[in-house]
Amino acid sequence: MLTTGFLGTRADVFVDIAMVFFAGAPILMTQALRLAAQCRYRAHRRLQVGVLLLAIVAVLLLEGSIRFGHAVDAFTVSTYYGTATMAGLFAVHLAVAVPTFVAWTVLALLSWRRFPRVLPGSFSPRHRFWGWLTFVGLWLTCVTGVGLYVLSFAL
Repeated sequence: MLTTGFLGTRADVFVDIAMVFFAGAPILMTQALRLAAQCRYRAHRRLQVGVLLLAIVAVLLLEGSIRFGHAVDAFTVSTYYGTATMAGLFAVHLAVAVPTFVAWTVLALLSWRRFPRVLPGSFSPRHRFWGWLTFVGLWLTCVTGVGLYVLSFAL
């Protein structure tokens, strides 16, 4: 496994790839929301599904590096390892990231089934509501994830 990342921290390349993706995901989701606002629903769907699939890959890379790679060794030398700050930020991150990912996946699956019908339809208000919650959750996940990355691998 590659042990040196490209962001200049102790993280390996897989953690760095996941970090870059998760830092950029909210920006991609912002673009997807713009597409929906412009009634470009097919492009909105393609971008959302693409970002969601990339998120799954990024989570797998991150988890693989943590469980089977060198990530644990790299963050155990952090000055924040084992502190209440790290534990608290990690708890907040998980409390936001897991429900966001579940809501995003369920919304994508439900929307995929309904998409071929006339748009906007009866599902649109719920889709918009859950889409915005997912959008906010993704931003919070990004902010807390970047914080964890910095505390774990840069400090």
